[in-house]
Amino acid sequence: MSERVFATVGVQAALVAIAMVWRHLQNASAWHDGAPLGTTHVIAVPLALSVGALVGVAAVGATRALARRTQWGRAMHTTLRESVLELEGDRTAPAVIALASAVGEELLFRGALLPTLAGFVGTGFAVLGSAVLFGLVHVPSSRALVPWTLTACVMGVVFGALYVATGEVLAPIAAHAVINHENLHFLIAHDLRARDDERTLSAG
Repeated sequence: MSERVFATVGVQAALVAIAMVWRHLQNASAWHDGAPLGTTHVIAVPLALSVGALVGVAAVGATRALARRTQWGRAMHTTLRESVLELEGDRTAPAVIALASAVGEELLFRGALLPTLAGFVGTGFAVLGSAVLFGLVHVPSSRALVPWTLTACVMGVVFGALYVATGEVLAPIAAHAVINHENLHFLIAHDLRARDDERTLSAG
């Protein structure tokens, strides 16, 4: 595997450790906070995974539509694509990166940060606060990536809502992993800039 994969796994493992220790010091779990979808976690976990995966599929469909149909979506796609082309041809790297980042980021932002904030400002503001901080982690390196930061904030709200609704961090992990995995493959496989160039030539 590439150095990028090892670096990603290392960083995300550190986030997992921080989240686990954080919640342990609060005598709580970073993995779940009750089981609203059932009387036991045996019921809640598979339901949470299913709901999370469905939300992830819906989000993937929305982001692909935006990438194909909006100018800013195509610009964002092109910029992000340039940053992941090194993964082209590596069958395992996208899956490893997608799962590692989903687990690390969701345990930190939803499993540890959100419930901590909720104890001070209430659940609603905690969902919003953790989403904004999650978005700010996705700092844009160019103007084309500003929508990426904004969409990360929006998805942070969605992930937070999943956690609150299910009581299981596995729900946002599943959604996040599906989105990361499918979007990585889409970025690598599709050059939307080339498609735009073809349209321009045909129009001319």
